[in-house]
Amino acid sequence: MKLKAVVLDLDGTLIDSTINYGKMSQMVQELLIAEGVSPNNPNEGRRTYQVIQAGEKALIELGISKEKISVLMKKIESVMNSVELEGVHLAKPIKNSEVTLKEIKNRGLGIGIATRGCHEYAVQSMEKTGIYSYIDKLLARDDVPYPKPDPRHLLDVIKELGATPDTVFYVGDTTTDMKTAESAKVSFIGYWRNDEWAKRLMEAGCKNMVKDLYEIVKTVDEKIFKRLS
Repeated sequence: MKLKAVVLDLDGTLIDSTINYGKMSQMVQELLIAEGVSPNNPNEGRRTYQVIQAGEKALIELGISKEKISVLMKKIESVMNSVELEGVHLAKPIKNSEVTLKEIKNRGLGIGIATRGCHEYAVQSMEKTGIYSYIDKLLARDDVPYPKPDPRHLLDVIKELGATPDTVFYVGDTTTDMKTAESAKVSFIGYWRNDEWAKRLMEAGCKNMVKDLYEIVKTVDEKIFKRLS
């Protein structure tokens, strides 16, 4: 199948962000603890979305009503949004992000973003770093009812681009990104953000990685008339 589009993660892939995830996780846990959920073990190292998923499950087990859980989830979403927006002014473009997007666009391909950041943060950070004009479709965490690693998040972006899973590849820097791509049956390219995250990707089985985003352009040129293998 002919390559039609490239979908990318945002933070850590196109943008070097300074979101205080530790603060975000702590604030989320405080909201959950106030409702009777046991504190998260700091040694577990769970990501914020995993803390939320575990917390929601615990609330259900505690017998908290769906209505009350819904109100709490909205509070949690607001907290996450506020922490993300605090870091917008410090966002910087990853090396070669703009030229990579420009070259992909010059080849007639669509460009999409699937990010767990909120929509307002995503737009503001891309505008600040000069890459927003290259994006054809953005679906952020609060744009979908099932953010990644749920594959439907990525699949919705692909559909909006007028493409199919076998005519796209997804670029990201985390194992969450890779898991999302695998679940959606979409080819994945790992971005070597740093040695620590690259090691996690490789240990999870990632075989296709780039250390410079511009390497993606070469992949596009090699695969533009066939599916990425």
